[in-house]
Amino acid sequence: AILAQLWPSPPRSKADPHLVVEPPIPFAMQLRNLLVSALAFAAAGIEGKGITDTNWDDVIHHPEPAAPSKLLQVVKKTQLDINQKVYIENSPVLGDGAGEGALNNCQSFADAHVANPAAPTVKVCGTGIKATFFLRGRCEGYYEHQKTVGSCNKGAASESCESWSPTNDARFGAYQSYLIEQC
Repeated sequence: AILAQLWPSPPRSKADPHLVVEPPIPFAMQLRNLLVSALAFAAAGIEGKGITDTNWDDVIHHPEPAAPSKLLQVVKKTQLDINQKVYIENSPVLGDGAGEGALNNCQSFADAHVANPAAPTVKVCGTGIKATFFLRGRCEGYYEHQKTVGSCNKGAASESCESWSPTNDARFGAYQSYLIEQC
């Protein structure tokens, strides 16, 4: 009798005494499980899909190959070494004290750069980033009017830099936006 009080038997179904009935999960535990699942899916790169667009059978039953590689990509994308830098008119816009806020975000050139046909002069340093410059605003391509600067060559020296300006192509003086990405 004492042992039964310490370890009570699990509740059983009245219709089938061999069937164990699980108690309902408390709301706080349900919320925690939901948050953990959402974070796991976000780390696996599933956050951009709607619930109805996701093949949940693949997510639940076959996560092992995709999830770790996606998680490593997330970690890789958030770490830049000190050699990764982008300058516009000799002012840093990424790295070198400017932070990483411009990474993966469309940026517009300053009005002074767009108004001056001899500007901007851009420089991309490091082998892990590239910057694409666009004639149009909003980082939209327009025929051949975009220019990618950056080596993305892991065999090159880590402190190597590439530069571009309207002296290389006069049309570059009219470009309006840019996007910095990792290679």
